[in-house]
Amino acid sequence: MNEKQNIINPVKNETPSKLSPKDSSSLPRFIYFSELLDKPVIDKNGDFSATIYDIIIKPAEVYPQSCAMIIRKGFPNRKYAFIPWASIETLDKKEACLKIESAELKFEEKHDNREELSLRRDILDQQVVDTHDHKVIRINDIHLLFVDRLLMVAHVDMSLRGLLRRLGFEKLIDFLIRLINKNNPYLKTEHLISWKYIHPLSINPASMTIKVDVPQKQFSTIPAADLGEIFLEINIKHQIALFKSLDILTRARIFTHIDFKTQKLMVEEIPDKEITELLNNIPSDEATDFLEKLPKSRVNQLLSLMENKYAKKLSELIGYSGDSAGGLMTTEYMAYLENMTVGSTLKQTKERVFKVEPAQFIYVVDEKWHLVGATNFRRLILANPEDQLKSVIFPKTYFVNLESGVKEVAYLMEKYKYYAIPVVDDNNVLQGIITIDDILSQLIAIAWRRLKKIKVLPKQ
Repeated sequence: MNEKQNIINPVKNETPSKLSPKDSSSLPRFIYFSELLDKPVIDKNGDFSATIYDIIIKPAEVYPQSCAMIIRKGFPNRKYAFIPWASIETLDKKEACLKIESAELKFEEKHDNREELSLRRDILDQQVVDTHDHKVIRINDIHLLFVDRLLMVAHVDMSLRGLLRRLGFEKLIDFLIRLINKNNPYLKTEHLISWKYIHPLSINPASMTIKVDVPQKQFSTIPAADLGEIFLEINIKHQIALFKSLDILTRARIFTHIDFKTQKLMVEEIPDKEITELLNNIPSDEATDFLEKLPKSRVNQLLSLMENKYAKKLSELIGYSGDSAGGLMTTEYMAYLENMTVGSTLKQTKERVFKVEPAQFIYVVDEKWHLVGATNFRRLILANPEDQLKSVIFPKTYFVNLESGVKEVAYLMEKYKYYAIPVVDDNNVLQGIITIDDILSQLIAIAWRRLKKIKVLPKQ
């Protein structure tokens, strides 16, 4: 069954919920949060105490569990009371029964403990990241599961029907649709998303970070481009909070796929030490693109905080025109000395850590870093491990100069079907490489600028 769109029907012979030791057979195994809201709360003597307002859950790696209930009474002067889950006797769509008397309840004018995670305040109507379909959604209802006297968050409902259920119009709309078409899919399908795919964007106002810690591995499975789109879909406050809560590698993946305005906003919210760490973990061409748009004084300040070797590389790249090979190239590539053996080359490649997925080519240089040639992994794997690297290079390796333009680079890449092309200086010293994605982004930008200049007359 597809977890993204499913109909959940409890199996008849399933063990009933243990929430109520008195009459657990009458309880549903699943229940919507909206079906509990504003239901009466009865104390141990059978007297009305208040109505259900919210449920506090305990964050868990997969499915959070209930740990308390917030009840509310009075109008217009509302008052709230906190009830530990152990004090709840039964709970269903009609009412909640307590193990304690009303006199034991302590009502206060407000309940807004931000250290707690609540369904009504932090989940319902909030933006969340769906890490399965790689998009941002808004939650209209929450699907709960009874498990051993506790409620567990099982799914979220992002459908129109979930919203109508909360507003109290579900039965009326269902009746009207049934009159028109009793087989309408609207009546049969529940659009539920498993909680394990959800990353709530609930913000702790004190630290301005995401409060719920969903495993980072969920984000690591999302392609970088999709991750950037997700990030841009949420509001600014959530962007800042999410960015500050992520690990440095995930931050780097997002940073390279958002526009400069958003990049600038993000780095303004983190200390300089974290900014330099971020720049150290993104490709040099991306770091250069970002730094080139900052004031010179700010660039010098950040470069002074970075590792000398990498800072020097970025300083050199910033000096090139943005549409030249020098400005487009990245300094993250694989290059080895020509007299190394194939076996040692493969061993070192396996041990290296790359900021991004490396290009498929390996470049061969002499001791003064002059470009000798290039090869690929297929040639290396098929070669004798004892052979020298220079023996497996291509017969001819094409390259561009630092001052070469976008058109020249694109022409060579298209003609020889290169996914990456080396960049050398006037002395044939290898300086970096240009990858196909860098060229495509430039060509798309040029095409877009030209398209905007074309005037299209309206149809007569």
